[in-house]
Amino acid sequence: MSQKTKKILVLVALFILPAFFFYLLVYTGKHKVNRLHFYGPKEIVQVEKRGSIIYDTTYHSIPFFQAQTLDNIPFTAKTLEGKIYLAHFLDMANLKDIPKEITYIASEILPTYPSLLFVSYLENTTNDLNLQAPSERTKKLDGTDNRWSYVKVDSTTAQYLKLEGYFKPSPTDTVEYDPASIVLVDMEGRIRGYYNPAFSSDISNLKKEISLLYKEYELAFKTHKYIEFN
Repeated sequence: MSQKTKKILVLVALFILPAFFFYLLVYTGKHKVNRLHFYGPKEIVQVEKRGSIIYDTTYHSIPFFQAQTLDNIPFTAKTLEGKIYLAHFLDMANLKDIPKEITYIASEILPTYPSLLFVSYLENTTNDLNLQAPSERTKKLDGTDNRWSYVKVDSTTAQYLKLEGYFKPSPTDTVEYDPASIVLVDMEGRIRGYYNPAFSSDISNLKKEISLLYKEYELAFKTHKYIEFN
C-alpha cells in the first residue's frame, strides 16, 4: 500500500466516517427531543393519521382579536400568524413612555433574531401619546422599528387578551401568572414562556429559550420524519 493511499485512508477515518455514523444515527428510527413547555389549558383529542386513530394534544393559543397601532394601522391576530414574538401589557395611564427595562430587553433581543416580533399592548392610551421611536432610544435598535408594534387596546380588549389569551390559567401549570410578564409565543400562537422584565435571570432564560424555540422549528422542518418531541 502506497504512502498516498495510507494518507487518504487516515483522512477518511478521521473526517468522513464520524460524519457518516452521525447521520446514520439521526436518520434511522425515531429520536425523542425535549422542547419548551406549553402553557395554558390543553385538550387530548382523537385525530386520524395515516389511516389510524391516534390521540394528540391541542394546546391553548391566543384567540382572535382586533385592534390598531398608535399609527391607526389595523392590527389583529392574523398580523402575528406564523411569527415567533414577545408580547407584554403596559397601563399607560401613568406612563409617558415605554419603561427602560422593556427598551433594554428589546435592544438585547430584536437585533439578535431578525424575524422575531415585539408587541407592546398599550392600555389606557390617549390620542396625544407620542412615544419615541425605538431607534431614538438606543443604537442597537436601528432598523428594528417595523418589528416593534405599539398596539392600542381598550380595557375590554385588554382584559379579554389577558384572561382568555396570554394569561389563561391551567390547573396543570405551577407558574404564577404575573400580568407584568413578557410572554413568548410560537408560530402557532401557543404560549411557550413567561419572563419578569425586572429579573436579569429571567432575561437570560428568555434569550436561551428563544434560541431553543427556533431550533425546535428548524429541527422539525429538516428531520420531521425522524423526530418525536416530548
